[in-house]
Amino acid sequence: MTLIFIMISSGIGAVCRHLTNEIVKKTFNTSFPVATLIVNILGSFMIGIAAQFLQNDTQSYAMIAIGFCGGYTTFSTHFLEIYERYLLKSYKQMVIYLLMTIILSISACLVGYYV
Repeated sequence: MTLIFIMISSGIGAVCRHLTNEIVKKTFNTSFPVATLIVNILGSFMIGIAAQFLQNDTQSYAMIAIGFCGGYTTFSTHFLEIYERYLLKSYKQMVIYLLMTIILSISACLVGYYV
């Protein structure tokens, strides 16, 4: 049953990611990948909360952390966008994006964990 809950919640997470991307793209008119950055930071914050408060409830943790957060965040798009900046020879933006994602996502996870 847990696998079914993970499948459903990851689908919901993916839909939420798409909606977040659409809202962010309409709000910010930039070539910088703000949408993916925001999604990964929010997802890191949520998984921090889940790790703290749901660690003893394996089914809820699986649904939220593995399912929803796994469907919501995106590692592959993040690295595609880094590679695109490399191809465009936009090295400064590539490094800034990479460092921002790492630093802000880890920070968001910590804040979520200690909320």
